[in-house]
Amino acid sequence: MNLANLIFSSADVFKIISVDNQTDQINIYVQSRQKICLCPNCCEPSTKLHSYYTRKFNDLPTFGKSCRIFLKSRKYHCLTDECPLKIFTERYENHFQPCKRTTKRLEDKLFNTALELGGKPAERICCHFSIPVSDTTLLRLINRAPLPAPGVFTAIGVDDWAYKKRERYGSILVDLTTRRVVDLLPDREEESLITWLEKQPKLEVITRDRYGKYKRAATKGAPQAIQVTDRWHLLKNLGEALTKMMTREYARLTRSLAPRIEESPVEIPEELPIREKELATTGIIRRRFDEMKKLQAEGLSIKAIARQLGMHRETVRKYMLTENLVRKSYKDRGMIENYFNYIKKRMEEDDGLYLKTLWSELRHMGYPGGYSTLSEALAYYGIRIGKKARNPKTQQHSGSFFKPSNAAMLFLTSENRLTATQKKLIDKLCKSSCGLERALVLVRDFRNLMENKLGNQLQGWIENVLHSGISEMATFANGLLRDYQSIENAIRLPWSNGPVEGNVNKLKTIKRQMYGRASFDLLRKRLVLKPT
Repeated sequence: MNLANLIFSSADVFKIISVDNQTDQINIYVQSRQKICLCPNCCEPSTKLHSYYTRKFNDLPTFGKSCRIFLKSRKYHCLTDECPLKIFTERYENHFQPCKRTTKRLEDKLFNTALELGGKPAERICCHFSIPVSDTTLLRLINRAPLPAPGVFTAIGVDDWAYKKRERYGSILVDLTTRRVVDLLPDREEESLITWLEKQPKLEVITRDRYGKYKRAATKGAPQAIQVTDRWHLLKNLGEALTKMMTREYARLTRSLAPRIEESPVEIPEELPIREKELATTGIIRRRFDEMKKLQAEGLSIKAIARQLGMHRETVRKYMLTENLVRKSYKDRGMIENYFNYIKKRMEEDDGLYLKTLWSELRHMGYPGGYSTLSEALAYYGIRIGKKARNPKTQQHSGSFFKPSNAAMLFLTSENRLTATQKKLIDKLCKSSCGLERALVLVRDFRNLMENKLGNQLQGWIENVLHSGISEMATFANGLLRDYQSIENAIRLPWSNGPVEGNVNKLKTIKRQMYGRASFDLLRKRLVLKPT
């Protein structure tokens, strides 16, 4: 095969003069075979040669070595008298561009590598593949690349992303048809999104979360498009309402039911000490709860209490709904209980047993926990390992009945995915509380609407909730009425904000990879220009 066809295609007008194979580099000497060249200013052909000069280009590596092309190029006289450009250099369409020091094919590879990896990582990868390049050069390729002209989209998803969580936010726009990022906005304000949407006259669908500014921007910027709320956020909001209800019912249900469904105690040898669990209702949490209740009794608002005590408003709101502080939920059985007999035996055999030695022995026996986990577990039960090991007498411990957030998640979970123990817990809750029994029916009805796309039954479900007498669920239902049409579309239509959430995750990965030191423009180009 001709050597020129290995480096260039048969349609290219280049002639290989020679190849110099050095220790760490291959030099290829090339000459052009063009007979006529067009003036770049007046586009008139010229055959009048002025002179020769040599251009040097870095090319893709060859046989594991960096490659360099030496092109013998020419200068021509422009034959047009009116043209201000009297002398011009030879031009090439595909491989070599004016004022460049790399071939076009190498620059394309470097550009795509920089989009995928960034500056420093791309530099290290390129050096492994015998392409000497700096991170500054790679980033310069991205910064010089123009953003594509805004296309015409029919379905767009929008969501926010954080420069810094709880302080600064931007917006991401994703084409739901191709699932690609089409643009980033520097903020999540209403005016910015309206300006972008007004340039999309053929937009038919907009998916979004329940953020108020996105709702108003979609209504004003694209009134012809239907809006679809994200279904995951609907379930999340429903779960939050259930958690508030569980928190309100927690104290009464724990007192009435905990003794009856408590699991059988762990069988531990009498010689091994057992310590009563420390509750979350002691210490600083208890004091802050009491202070909050005093301020609540004085009639202060949630915002005023949060500001005065330095607490989050959601924490204050949760505490205001209950009269008793919810304590932490611990498992009655842990990994360490299965090894109590062996621990007892080793403590009797060796008074100076070290914890590190015991942990190594338990690991060989199949104990999956780490060193710190073992240390905390033994301290929890009051077991001291070492030369001064003692067996203090303590009382039997007992766990709390249930955790409100976990119970709320069980209500939201499909019935066919619940275990027998979880079903038993739900039955006990429903039998002891008419409100929780009604809430379970309503929650499962709502999941049925979403799974079977029964958007036409949403209005009837909301009316049932408003007449159920459950204040937390009624608050959730009133929120649905404020954005009813988009929520009905979410239940009825197949569109989802899932592709947007996936691209937000990609954005977070790239942003953290850049260590927060890059500009918004660079982040925008890395997402919009990123190849599929």
